[in-house]
Amino acid sequence: MHLDPMMMNITIVLSVALAIGYLAVRLGLPIVVAYIVTGIMLGPSMLGIIDDQQTVTRVGEIGVVMLLFFVGMEVSVPKLMQRWKIAVIGTVVQIAVSVVACVALVWAFDMPTSLGILFGFVISLSSTAVVLKELQDTGEMDKPFGQNAVGVLLVQDMAIVPMMIVLSLMGDAEMHVSDLVKQAVGGIAVLVLVVYLMKTGVLHIPEFLKGSLEKRVLLGLLLCLGAATFTSWLGLSPGLGAFLAGMVLASSDQSDWVHEHLESVYVIFVMIFFLSVGMMVNVDYLQSHILLVAGATMLVFLFNSGVNVFVMRALGESWEQALITGGLLSQIGEFSFLLATVGLFGGILTAELHELTVIVIAMTLLFSPVWMMMAKGLARKRVALSTKPE
Repeated sequence: MHLDPMMMNITIVLSVALAIGYLAVRLGLPIVVAYIVTGIMLGPSMLGIIDDQQTVTRVGEIGVVMLLFFVGMEVSVPKLMQRWKIAVIGTVVQIAVSVVACVALVWAFDMPTSLGILFGFVISLSSTAVVLKELQDTGEMDKPFGQNAVGVLLVQDMAIVPMMIVLSLMGDAEMHVSDLVKQAVGGIAVLVLVVYLMKTGVLHIPEFLKGSLEKRVLLGLLLCLGAATFTSWLGLSPGLGAFLAGMVLASSDQSDWVHEHLESVYVIFVMIFFLSVGMMVNVDYLQSHILLVAGATMLVFLFNSGVNVFVMRALGESWEQALITGGLLSQIGEFSFLLATVGLFGGILTAELHELTVIVIAMTLLFSPVWMMMAKGLARKRVALSTKPE
């Protein structure tokens, strides 16, 4: 019988991911670390077992969409709304500080201002996938710092649109007025519809559509990907559409069966996303620029953590909550890959700077779980010292 190479490759990927996953759990590390390391090992720059990076990346994006869909079904809307000032004001201040700092840095090296603005946008976006996976795995979604992180991530997702517009205006790409109108009008219409559905609870899914396991799985996928496709067509974040769809389902008591039947599918797609992140790491480039990459990665962690801690403290959060939130939001997010690509095609980034940007983003995603653990340990230590009797 003929041996299908694809089946062999899938078997190898699952075996390596399971083995590294077991080791990561034994070491107390989150499973996402195992997925990223698997992607590095089996990717095109090492063993080359999986070499179609573009396909894996595009399939992996579904994992981020499904992750936001599941979070939408779990998040507490009242708690989220109570912290809207932290989400909105905190995100705006954090982005502004990041842009100012990066512009000052490129000026110091006599580089273009547009490059500093691009770098500011890139480092200001945290990873929705890493942070939400961490909060889900630790059951801390409803904690104050969890709600803070979720709120900031959602506002950052919405900030992608104006960032793309600014980069298009600075680069060689064209921006049409009709696209801006569609984004603005479409975004308002979607929010109005979501608020109406959540307040009235009129969403009802006929029983005949949920009559079997197959129908429930397909219907759940349709609700998730359909909402993501619609907001993507409007020029908005596909993850935002999936998140809003999850919130609507939760408000109409439809989320239980969706969660139950889609969870296994969601696990697979999330794994594929983190595999795709690992595949982006060019091992040869990493080896020849190890000090530069290590220094830039550490600088990003320190800067993002510091800025977010400062913002949270300024908005009234305790040191413990601020430190943990800063640790959660310390890495560079997956949407920054998109911004880097826009910068490359717009002539803002050179090919070498793009390579450096991509690998630093990937490194922050890889080591982010460890940084989060350190931030939580520091926060608990500070609390212990502050409550210690004299």
